[in-house]
Amino acid sequence: PKPLKVASEARRYYIPQITDGDYKGKWQPYSYIYYQPLVQLSLLERPRSPSPPQFFVSTGDPVDYALNCAAQHQCPVPFICVANDKRPGGDWETAAMGYEESLCRRSTLSLNLITPGRSTAVAQHYPIPICGAILSNDVVVFRGPHDKYETLHPSSWRALPVVSMPPMRWPRLTPDGTKYSFANEREMVKDKLRAALRICVYADFANVVIGDFGLGNLSRNPPQELAELWREVLLYDPDLRGRLRSVSFVFEDERQCTHQLILDEIAKKSKSSSSSSSVNLPPPTPSIHPTDYQIFSGVFDINEVHRVLSQPDSRYGLNN
Repeated sequence: PKPLKVASEARRYYIPQITDGDYKGKWQPYSYIYYQPLVQLSLLERPRSPSPPQFFVSTGDPVDYALNCAAQHQCPVPFICVANDKRPGGDWETAAMGYEESLCRRSTLSLNLITPGRSTAVAQHYPIPICGAILSNDVVVFRGPHDKYETLHPSSWRALPVVSMPPMRWPRLTPDGTKYSFANEREMVKDKLRAALRICVYADFANVVIGDFGLGNLSRNPPQELAELWREVLLYDPDLRGRLRSVSFVFEDERQCTHQLILDEIAKKSKSSSSSSSVNLPPPTPSIHPTDYQIFSGVFDINEVHRVLSQPDSRYGLNN
């Protein structure tokens, strides 16, 4: 089915069933915004013997992965989802194909995002602050992934927590496209990762699923540096150490290569610049770059993690 039709059915049929129909009261389609998670969320004392989480890098649909993981562990497993900072669900009622939009069409996420929890005095959640995020505890999934949007029998409807965090979009990068140009933008990205994970820990979740957050054509963060930022935060942040059992990075498209997208954009700008200055440059040499999935697989390989942990890190004043 077409995205527009799926969105219409979600709004007019599925969501009303959950809020006012046969399933009213079974789930709580609310959400809570944290404007400054790193400041406002106090955590209990850090475990005395912090150990790193297990890392998994996989392919498939991250929401289905989180639901299956929850069934296996018999506890909710949150999904950290890319969010539009100005519009709930972004352009989910159009044909836009971002992951947040696709998830809104197959779940109650669009409703959760516009429905503040009853215990809060907040009237609305948007716009989301730079390092703010929204936690929706019960996002009910009633369709399969967007490749088919398969309808699910109500007995198969399941709910999961979703942390909606706006990523850094199109940051300024070094000329080769591999790193952030500005230290403050890099720190902002790291704070976003820390904030999303802090919300998960504060809500007492021990297992977390993350998709291609900050990657792809809509965000274009440098994949190698982003993967290393995730690893740095998960291994060394003093407030997170020892609190998470597992972290899974699940890539919907194992062929996605954000680095190539970045290089294509650099080449496009270079070509435009050379055309305006009448300088003929040789065509770029074709090359094969690792996919996002391959990069994260390398960064979170168990041997690589052990190698990193064997080296004392002074950034957080911790020794391993």
